[in-house]
Amino acid sequence: MITITEIKDELSKSRITEEILRQLPEWFGNEKSLLDYIETVKDKIFYCAMDNDHVVGFLCLKFNNQFTADIYVTGILKEYHRRGIGKELVQVAEKYLTSNGYKFFMVKTLGESSDYEFYKKTREFYLSVGFFPLEEFKEIWDADNPCLIMVKSLNP
Repeated sequence: MITITEIKDELSKSRITEEILRQLPEWFGNEKSLLDYIETVKDKIFYCAMDNDHVVGFLCLKFNNQFTADIYVTGILKEYHRRGIGKELVQVAEKYLTSNGYKFFMVKTLGESSDYEFYKKTREFYLSVGFFPLEEFKEIWDADNPCLIMVKSLNP
């Protein structure tokens, strides 16, 4: 049975982030970005998915302003994909956000103009949990890594 818990300990957040992301090189193969995530998750809201005592995924929130939060980084082990864990993590995050008055939820992912198959699946997942494409920017990351911003309204 999968359980979702909030992790508050900074070292645990970093350890879990590294443990999961290093097993997902198709999405997190850039070492500099991976190291940035490992460091910057420490002061953010962080949810962990566990299969008994085994960490299988996580979702970390970033707060942009009093109305909008962002899925800062998330990852689920490949062997646990398509089991509803990502959906559960998003639902737990949304419950927190709505109970704290946030109106919008967003995520940045690799845009459609990049024909990278793994991120096509990522965009499909975000669509399936209610996010919609807002706009793609080549200036946020770079021309080879177009950033698609996807948004969702959090109506109580």
